[in-house]
Amino acid sequence: MRNRIGALVVIAGAVSTAIGAFPTRATAQTNTSPYAFSVSVSLSPKASQKLSTLSESVNVKSFYYAKLARKPTRADIKRARAEGREPDQIEMLGDIVTLPAAGGIAEMPGRNLDAADVAAVGRNPLRVSLNVFSARKAAPDNLLDCDLFDDDLSRARAKPIVIGCRLIGER
Repeated sequence: MRNRIGALVVIAGAVSTAIGAFPTRATAQTNTSPYAFSVSVSLSPKASQKLSTLSESVNVKSFYYAKLARKPTRADIKRARAEGREPDQIEMLGDIVTLPAAGGIAEMPGRNLDAADVAAVGRNPLRVSLNVFSARKAAPDNLLDCDLFDDDLSRARAKPIVIGCRLIGER
């Protein structure tokens, strides 16, 4: 009996130590990707009303790219032509985050980048491009005309990117 109680005390101590090691809030996490950033999406009153009426959402899609660190090979050039891109550039799919019809803050985690692709750019600056559009859950076509962002990742990480959206054709 004494051995069981001793074992339970050891287990309880280990569990409480392990629980204490976990962050209590999402903001306390330290495993943030070096490619993560925030996007603040605002909608015009007309756009917000239209999306709300349709029960539609807003998608924020990130796309990363950079110049290759090495000179492109013939195979790189051939592949680039087939893909419709520059041969000395590498393109990497980012994330898609869905926001409600009212917009809000999209936390782009930047966790989908392939390590080999990132290594291929060497010291060249990684760039990010954003596309913000209606999620097409209720309407088959995009309903939004949104600001653009295409700049160095360091600028994207410096402060939240502000994107304004309105309905297509709205003045």
